[in-house]
Amino acid sequence: MTVVGGAAWIATELAKKDLAPASCRWCAVSALDASIRGALVWERNPETAHDLSNVTVLGVAPASALGLTAFAAWHDGRTENIAADLAIVTEAMMVAMDLNQLTKYLVGRQRPYAHFDNVNVLCAGEGCSRPPPHDDDFSFFSGHTTAVFSLAAASGAVASIRGYRAAPWIWAQGMAIAVLSGYLRMAGDRHYFTDVLTGAALGFAAGALIPTLFHRPPPGVAGPDAPRFRISLAPAGGGAGAGIAGVF
Repeated sequence: MTVVGGAAWIATELAKKDLAPASCRWCAVSALDASIRGALVWERNPETAHDLSNVTVLGVAPASALGLTAFAAWHDGRTENIAADLAIVTEAMMVAMDLNQLTKYLVGRQRPYAHFDNVNVLCAGEGCSRPPPHDDDFSFFSGHTTAVFSLAAASGAVASIRGYRAAPWIWAQGMAIAVLSGYLRMAGDRHYFTDVLTGAALGFAAGALIPTLFHRPPPGVAGPDAPRFRISLAPAGGGAGAGIAGVF
């Protein structure tokens, strides 16, 4: 699953120039998104925020999520879990990113810097180059935010399922990095608030549910302090309902 998902994401990235929409399909901006953009964007140097967000998603977040998950297993004397734990976290992130990629190509939302004609500000420094035009219409929803929230939630979920003593710390640092990443995407004028909010919700859902629904160990294997709960889906009132119950 991870290999296929990763290959699909890489292939669509390499073909982005050919697959990108010729023009925005979603061009309008709501009053909410416009007002939040005005409050958060780094007007003088949004490119710095963009660069910092890249450092977060490419370095800080994966190193933190994978490194702390491995450390938690080692610290509890359960090194046999490390390879499986890291594979599960990576799988959750790849599922989230493939859903994000598919949505971006289908929706074609114009990025803030393109909508507000902020390209000159993005590229005010010496040696700077404009973002490629084929990337102008991939605003919805934020891939950086999706990736970081999925890493944070998946590492936290795996640590909780295993009953690692460091689980609360993994959740706390992962969510802090994820929130920072979402803010930097808006400060860098690459995404609107609704792009970031959607990426956070989907990334968190994928990160939390994939380990919980598909990789929960049999009873007695998870560890004595692991939370015991179940998620159920059932018809309700002409629609569908979801429930969660257990001991946390």
